[in-house]
Amino acid sequence: MSVPRQIVAASGTWKGRSKLHLSWLPEDQRISESDSELQVQIDFQVTYATLSYSWIYQGNRQEGIMLIAGKPDAGEVQIAWCDSWHQNSAVLHLHGEPTETGIKTKGTYAAEGEIWGWTITLNLTGDVLYLEMENVTPNGEAEWAVRGEYLRSS
Repeated sequence: MSVPRQIVAASGTWKGRSKLHLSWLPEDQRISESDSELQVQIDFQVTYATLSYSWIYQGNRQEGIMLIAGKPDAGEVQIAWCDSWHQNSAVLHLHGEPTETGIKTKGTYAAEGEIWGWTITLNLTGDVLYLEMENVTPNGEAEWAVRGEYLRSS
């Protein structure tokens, strides 16, 4: 098996709410919230998973996809991620590890002439699936960017 058991357990369709945090906006405009859907599919041989999601920002549908694979027994997991809003010009590669309830990964990207970080965490706790993303400054300061909370719909 090349997909962490926590991701296999999350296979299916999920519906919930997603919050987007934009720290550069005035305080009363920094957080927007919308309905969100998320789907986790596992290939027949359990060698990889695809996670796709959608959400709304300023009335426009946004979508993202992740390819998840790795060596869970060795404590390794990888994500290839692309999103129509956050990561819309290239595939971001993230590396990390399985956790007790999911996975935590980190990647880097160049912006404003510096190297920034991005984390993606998935946690399945009971009947709730959480998707969280953080933006990490070149100084190492993490700030939440996305928080999604989903309930299984099928």
